[in-house]
Amino acid sequence: MNKRRIAYILILLLALVGISFFGGPIPYLFLWTVLFLPLVSLLYIGYVIVFLKIYQRTDGRNMVSGTPSDFYITLQNEGPFSFSALRIKYYSSFSTIMDLEEDVIYELPPKTSIKRNTLLLCRYRGEYEVGIKKITVWDFLGIFSFTYNIKEPLSVIVAPALVHLPELDSMDPFSDADRDCFVNRTEPDIIVREYAAGDELRFIHWKSSAVMQKLMIRERIGEEKSGIGIFMDSRRYGSRKEDYLAIENKIIETVLALSEYYIRNHIPVDVSFQKEHCCLQTIRDERGFESLYDEMFRYIFREDRSLLQMLAELADCNTFDYKLLVFVVHQWSAEEITWVEQLNTSHVPVIVYRIVPESNAEEEFRSEHQEYSLHRIGTEASLQEVL
Repeated sequence: MNKRRIAYILILLLALVGISFFGGPIPYLFLWTVLFLPLVSLLYIGYVIVFLKIYQRTDGRNMVSGTPSDFYITLQNEGPFSFSALRIKYYSSFSTIMDLEEDVIYELPPKTSIKRNTLLLCRYRGEYEVGIKKITVWDFLGIFSFTYNIKEPLSVIVAPALVHLPELDSMDPFSDADRDCFVNRTEPDIIVREYAAGDELRFIHWKSSAVMQKLMIRERIGEEKSGIGIFMDSRRYGSRKEDYLAIENKIIETVLALSEYYIRNHIPVDVSFQKEHCCLQTIRDERGFESLYDEMFRYIFREDRSLLQMLAELADCNTFDYKLLVFVVHQWSAEEITWVEQLNTSHVPVIVYRIVPESNAEEEFRSEHQEYSLHRIGTEASLQEVL
């Protein structure tokens, strides 16, 4: 309770004491005047709500996470009387409006307006409200107030940030030889046999034929390996945006940053995630990466998905034939590790990037398997620093 409201209550008590002990027209006039003030205050607050117009906009509805965009706010008094005190509260959980403070009290003379041209910084990928969230209107005496939500909040669609990684320190546990082999994909297994009638000439192995002095045919029994497999946790953790938005943003940001780094270094990448069914997106060049970025821009996480379900679907497709397995997840337990160890028959190295809230101080689960490397990434951490 503010000081002015306490003072009003004391004055009301004083008026009641006056009519109780003295009576007469003056104490009663004083009492009715004090009692009439709340009604006048309510009428004034209603007047402000009716004649206050709020305009806010951005340069387009689409934005990029972490990139400031122009933001415009106008408060306009369209009535014949002044506004004494207005206080604005902004959406601050997912975005920041620069150079504007919530503690500022605005006053507007009749037929005037206040305009602010500033910058809006959206922190997370996704769709959510930004700008002005609530307006608090105080009466002319500062005794009573009324707070109401904006009926038509400003909604924006925020694209994921693309983080450029000059180098990848999290690959340091693996040898230089292992990292060098990513660039050149493994040659298929080749078995050479003598030419037989009906064999296609295009499969003749000329080098072996020259050595053996007779036509030799090559048979491919192995399939070409991809360089790196990235597996993205597609589950939504929680029902409120405050619970899941930062986690989903950092998962997608990490997947895009890793994919861009590998492609820039001529390392082929397959990114696996869940939609109606398990999807695998092959990336071999910039065009493939642009396709992945567009997919991640529109991607929707769901609560009914699980990493174990995706691993089970991928096991049937024999997609674990990579030189490096990368998991970008929120939850990583012994159950997931058991699945990966069963499917990872080639025993290739595994890197796990676990996305956790900054305030999460829980003990990290770590596998004793020497081929595993587990890295904890906070939702507000800079990927250039932690990767």
